[in-house]
Amino acid sequence: MQKKYNTYLEYYAKCIRPVICELDIAIKCRAKLNNKKLAEILSSSETEIERVREAHALKTLDQKAIIQIMQECNSEICQIFRRELETGSPFTYSLAQFAYIYDFDIDLIEDVCTELDISEITWQNMAEVFASLPSSW
Repeated sequence: MQKKYNTYLEYYAKCIRPVICELDIAIKCRAKLNNKKLAEILSSSETEIERVREAHALKTLDQKAIIQIMQECNSEICQIFRRELETGSPFTYSLAQFAYIYDFDIDLIEDVCTELDISEITWQNMAEVFASLPSSW
């Protein structure tokens, strides 16, 4: 099977960023979401959404409910979100935090950042790091 993306930046731009944008719009516009639509956005299952809603008695899918669901679902975007929260969502990421959040091998991140002369990762240089990471998708 041939890779679909050459770099993680390409993968992020096509597969992760659109989900973040769709979630952001849904939350800010207070869109009427149901389990099916949220499952589609999160690449999760309705069953998983229902399980979390029942466990926490989440009657509506408001911002608080969506955040709770994202902390417990197992899709890629939810795992990234959960690990981001676990690190305290810092403005500046250590290489280890970045590797953990995005599930990269720390040695790969250290090699890439050494090559780029980057000692910490911020929103300003994240795209450069992503562009230097090979995609496995």
